[in-house]
Amino acid sequence: MSEEKINFEKTIGELESIVAKLDKGDMKLDDMLINFEKGIKLARECTKVLDSAEKKISVLTKKPDGSVKEESFTPNS
Repeated sequence: MSEEKINFEKTIGELESIVAKLDKGDMKLDDMLINFEKGIKLARECTKVLDSAEKKISVLTKKPDGSVKEESFTPNS
């Protein structure tokens, strides 16, 4: 799991770097397109990792009798 986190953190860092380069606006159009495509690929990789992590998350809730039950996590979105 720590390997997954390291890859996620590295990928986010690369994505942030690409966004910063694109924000400058001083690249040639071809370079911008290459970086944009790479950014999309990195964003998809991050989404996969986050989706996988979301599936692993469970929520512990307290029942009225004081006992605790485990439920699958369901996002509100």
